[in-house]
Amino acid sequence: MSPTGKFTFKLVIYGAFLLYLVGDLFLWHGFLAGRMDAYLKPMPGPPGDNSARIAEVYGEPVTANQLSRRVAELRLLRQPPVLDMDGGIRLTHELDVAGDLAPRARYDLIGSSLLRLKTSVNDLQLPNRNAEAAHAAEQIRSRFDGNTEQYLKTLHDQKFTQQQFQEKIAARLKQTEQLYRATAQAAEPSDEDLKTYYDLIRDQLKTPDLRKTRHIFLATLHKDETQVKQAAETLLARLQGGETFSRLAREFSEDERSAPAGGELGWVSPARARETLGLELANVPDNKPVLLKSRWGWHLVEASPLKKGSIPSYEEALPALRNAAQSLRKAQAVGLYMEGLFEEAHLRSRIKNKRDR
Repeated sequence: MSPTGKFTFKLVIYGAFLLYLVGDLFLWHGFLAGRMDAYLKPMPGPPGDNSARIAEVYGEPVTANQLSRRVAELRLLRQPPVLDMDGGIRLTHELDVAGDLAPRARYDLIGSSLLRLKTSVNDLQLPNRNAEAAHAAEQIRSRFDGNTEQYLKTLHDQKFTQQQFQEKIAARLKQTEQLYRATAQAAEPSDEDLKTYYDLIRDQLKTPDLRKTRHIFLATLHKDETQVKQAAETLLARLQGGETFSRLAREFSEDERSAPAGGELGWVSPARARETLGLELANVPDNKPVLLKSRWGWHLVEASPLKKGSIPSYEEALPALRNAAQSLRKAQAVGLYMEGLFEEAHLRSRIKNKRDR
């Protein structure tokens, strides 16, 4: 065949192929159009979730129910317990930071979808996590103390079968691995970085003055304070008479954490004790029990000589410095990686925010 004939033949083939593409995609809606529709068509939402879609990420829906759950989680994370000793112990249900949590929740959900989809694309490059997921699922099951019925009911309430639950754990483990691989190198600080970091925060690393402390605690909440003080003075007299501190602490102290250990509190900062308890630990004589009043009640306190605080050397601080720097750089690297996923998705118009209904 002559060169002109070859060129004409190729032109006819390419032309026919282009005509087929146009016809398939725009005229008779053929195989290729069907494949494109399947790729671009919004996916079904979570089983049993018929709430409105607030966003779509590469066709994967984010629902109003998911948003509500995430807002509730954020509210709990930002809601520290508050002790109100005047009216008893209670937990506050007020946010410590004011503001609408919905935008943050929406961002988190979209980010989770992007990471999940990115992980699925790289699935063959990631290690199989099924064995670890099975072990994790079994550990969770063991928390139900052998009550299989309650365990299965809990899964059912979350709309999971046992297999689906294990698969979800495996998927989360793979997502963690994906993040680790994408950010591991950026999270490793250099020796120069660590030395610079140490010089910047050196003075902040000074350990506080400490005293090894033990106490016998008698609470005054909802009690006659005079009677409580008299009981504490009686215990002090018994200590001064030679009875052992640890035995009396186990028998009489109302501090449930330290009483079984003979009242031992370990090494305590006098400054911290004053700040949190109003307890003037700095004025306690060495190794001699005294009676002190705090905002919670009366304390029979015995403390060791003061151990002065000091600034650790670079070598002493290095393990903690490295861990802190790795955590900080890891968080920064994860943030940059997620921003990259968002930017890529926005450039491809694969994130579609919808108005809440």
